[in-house]
Amino acid sequence: MAIKLKKLLINNPFLKFLSLFILFISLSVLFEVCFNIMFNFLGFSTTSHMAKYYLFGPVFEYSRTELLIIQKHIAFMTSIIALICFIIYLLNRKSNIKFINASIRLINFVSIEIILTCIIFVFFTRYCVWKRTYEFYDTDLIIANTIILWIFYLSFISIYSSRNNIKSRFISIYLVKKFISKKDKNTLAKKISIAFVIAVLIQFFFVFFTIIMLDYWTIYALTRAIYLSIVSIICYSYIYKNIEKKIDYIEYLERNIKNIEDGDLKYKLDIIGNDELASIATSVNNIGEGLDKALESQLKNEKMKTELITNVSHDLKTPLTSIISYIDILKNNKLDKQTTNNYLSILDKKSQRLKNLVDDIFEASKISSGDIELHFEKTDIKELLIQSIVELDDKIESSKLDFVINTPNEPIFTNIDGKRMFRVFDNLISNIVKYSLTNTRVYVDVYTDCGYVLITMKNISNHKLNISPDELLERFVRGDVSRNTNGSGLGLSIANNLVDMQGGKLELDIDGDLFKVKLKFRILQNLN
Repeated sequence: MAIKLKKLLINNPFLKFLSLFILFISLSVLFEVCFNIMFNFLGFSTTSHMAKYYLFGPVFEYSRTELLIIQKHIAFMTSIIALICFIIYLLNRKSNIKFINASIRLINFVSIEIILTCIIFVFFTRYCVWKRTYEFYDTDLIIANTIILWIFYLSFISIYSSRNNIKSRFISIYLVKKFISKKDKNTLAKKISIAFVIAVLIQFFFVFFTIIMLDYWTIYALTRAIYLSIVSIICYSYIYKNIEKKIDYIEYLERNIKNIEDGDLKYKLDIIGNDELASIATSVNNIGEGLDKALESQLKNEKMKTELITNVSHDLKTPLTSIISYIDILKNNKLDKQTTNNYLSILDKKSQRLKNLVDDIFEASKISSGDIELHFEKTDIKELLIQSIVELDDKIESSKLDFVINTPNEPIFTNIDGKRMFRVFDNLISNIVKYSLTNTRVYVDVYTDCGYVLITMKNISNHKLNISPDELLERFVRGDVSRNTNGSGLGLSIANNLVDMQGGKLELDIDGDLFKVKLKFRILQNLN
């Protein structure tokens, strides 16, 4: 029996809530009764009115003596009830009440300034109720007192639970700290905090003097001006806290953009969030990256110019030196007719090579500058390719290469410049003939896919390809071993630029000794 009673009276959530509820009502009644005893019997009236049961019931007229006795009895009874309820609460204080716990969790999200503002507001409301309440009619006051006690209790539990981190519960601390800080006087955060403080001061004086001019008491105007200022501080503090991270981010951007400004183009700003500031940071990063690429491109172009001059000088000097040497021999020596003819034949070949090299340089320069006319027309690119191979048949025969050609039966029309495209095929096939391993196959395939015509040329290189596809497409670039050949190093570059100018795409692929060229053009559709 004792154990059952203990379980019933100790750690019982219902008893805890009930004891708190009755305790707060008892304390509210006790406070009003004590107030009545102390202040409501000072007048000269011999009788007063009061409800039969104090808080409710019919109203009767009582003598002052009877009222005093009644008030003392009520004070005694409420004291006993409050004491009993307090003891019951202590026995059950460790039990959990879902309603109270939920209320405390909700209050935990609220700053202490808002809690204090709510308490002040309730006190002010209670004061207004008291001013319009007749003596001994305390029902409304007791309700107000009970609400105040509940707010006090829940707020105390909430604040006590966060006692180890109490500073974080003050929302205005962020604004005050920044305002009184002597560091970073010219920062955006400092300027905003000063602006908020000035706004609060202006509001305080405006409200105060406005109420004074309306013929209210000074204390009345002062209390209301202070209260509204506190509310404004809380609002400004919440605004400041919400924008503080953005302000810090703006200051971070302002500090670190200078790294890019000072030349560190590889520096990247941190992207925080997904708003306008993050977009600005992304744009700055892209600008830095773009400038970095532009600088790299400029340095690369400068390097290419140097290499171009070196390569042109070398490629022009070799045939010129030979020509000069043979001319010198012919001028200063008496040679027989056959030897002279042999030397003249060599001079013809050397001069022809020099002419071809100059023509290639001139053409590459015109293509690179865009100073070239293209005449687009409907062209069967398959037939153009076959025609190019046929015209280079002598070179192919002498190269001892086996060309395997696979093309569809139907024509494939594209919008290209036939003359320029023939030059592309000529360059590519000549390149294959020059650099392919003898007695190997060369595969030329033509096929269509998703509205495009694709032409692939595959051959086995006679030397190890120690260069990347991108480098091969640059002007005057050849494999190291192949530099001793008669090529200018401009063939692939010219072909790539001509294909690009005609709206096509040229890709190189190197896999060991396998060299692959892939051309891609859009097919003309719905043609009669």
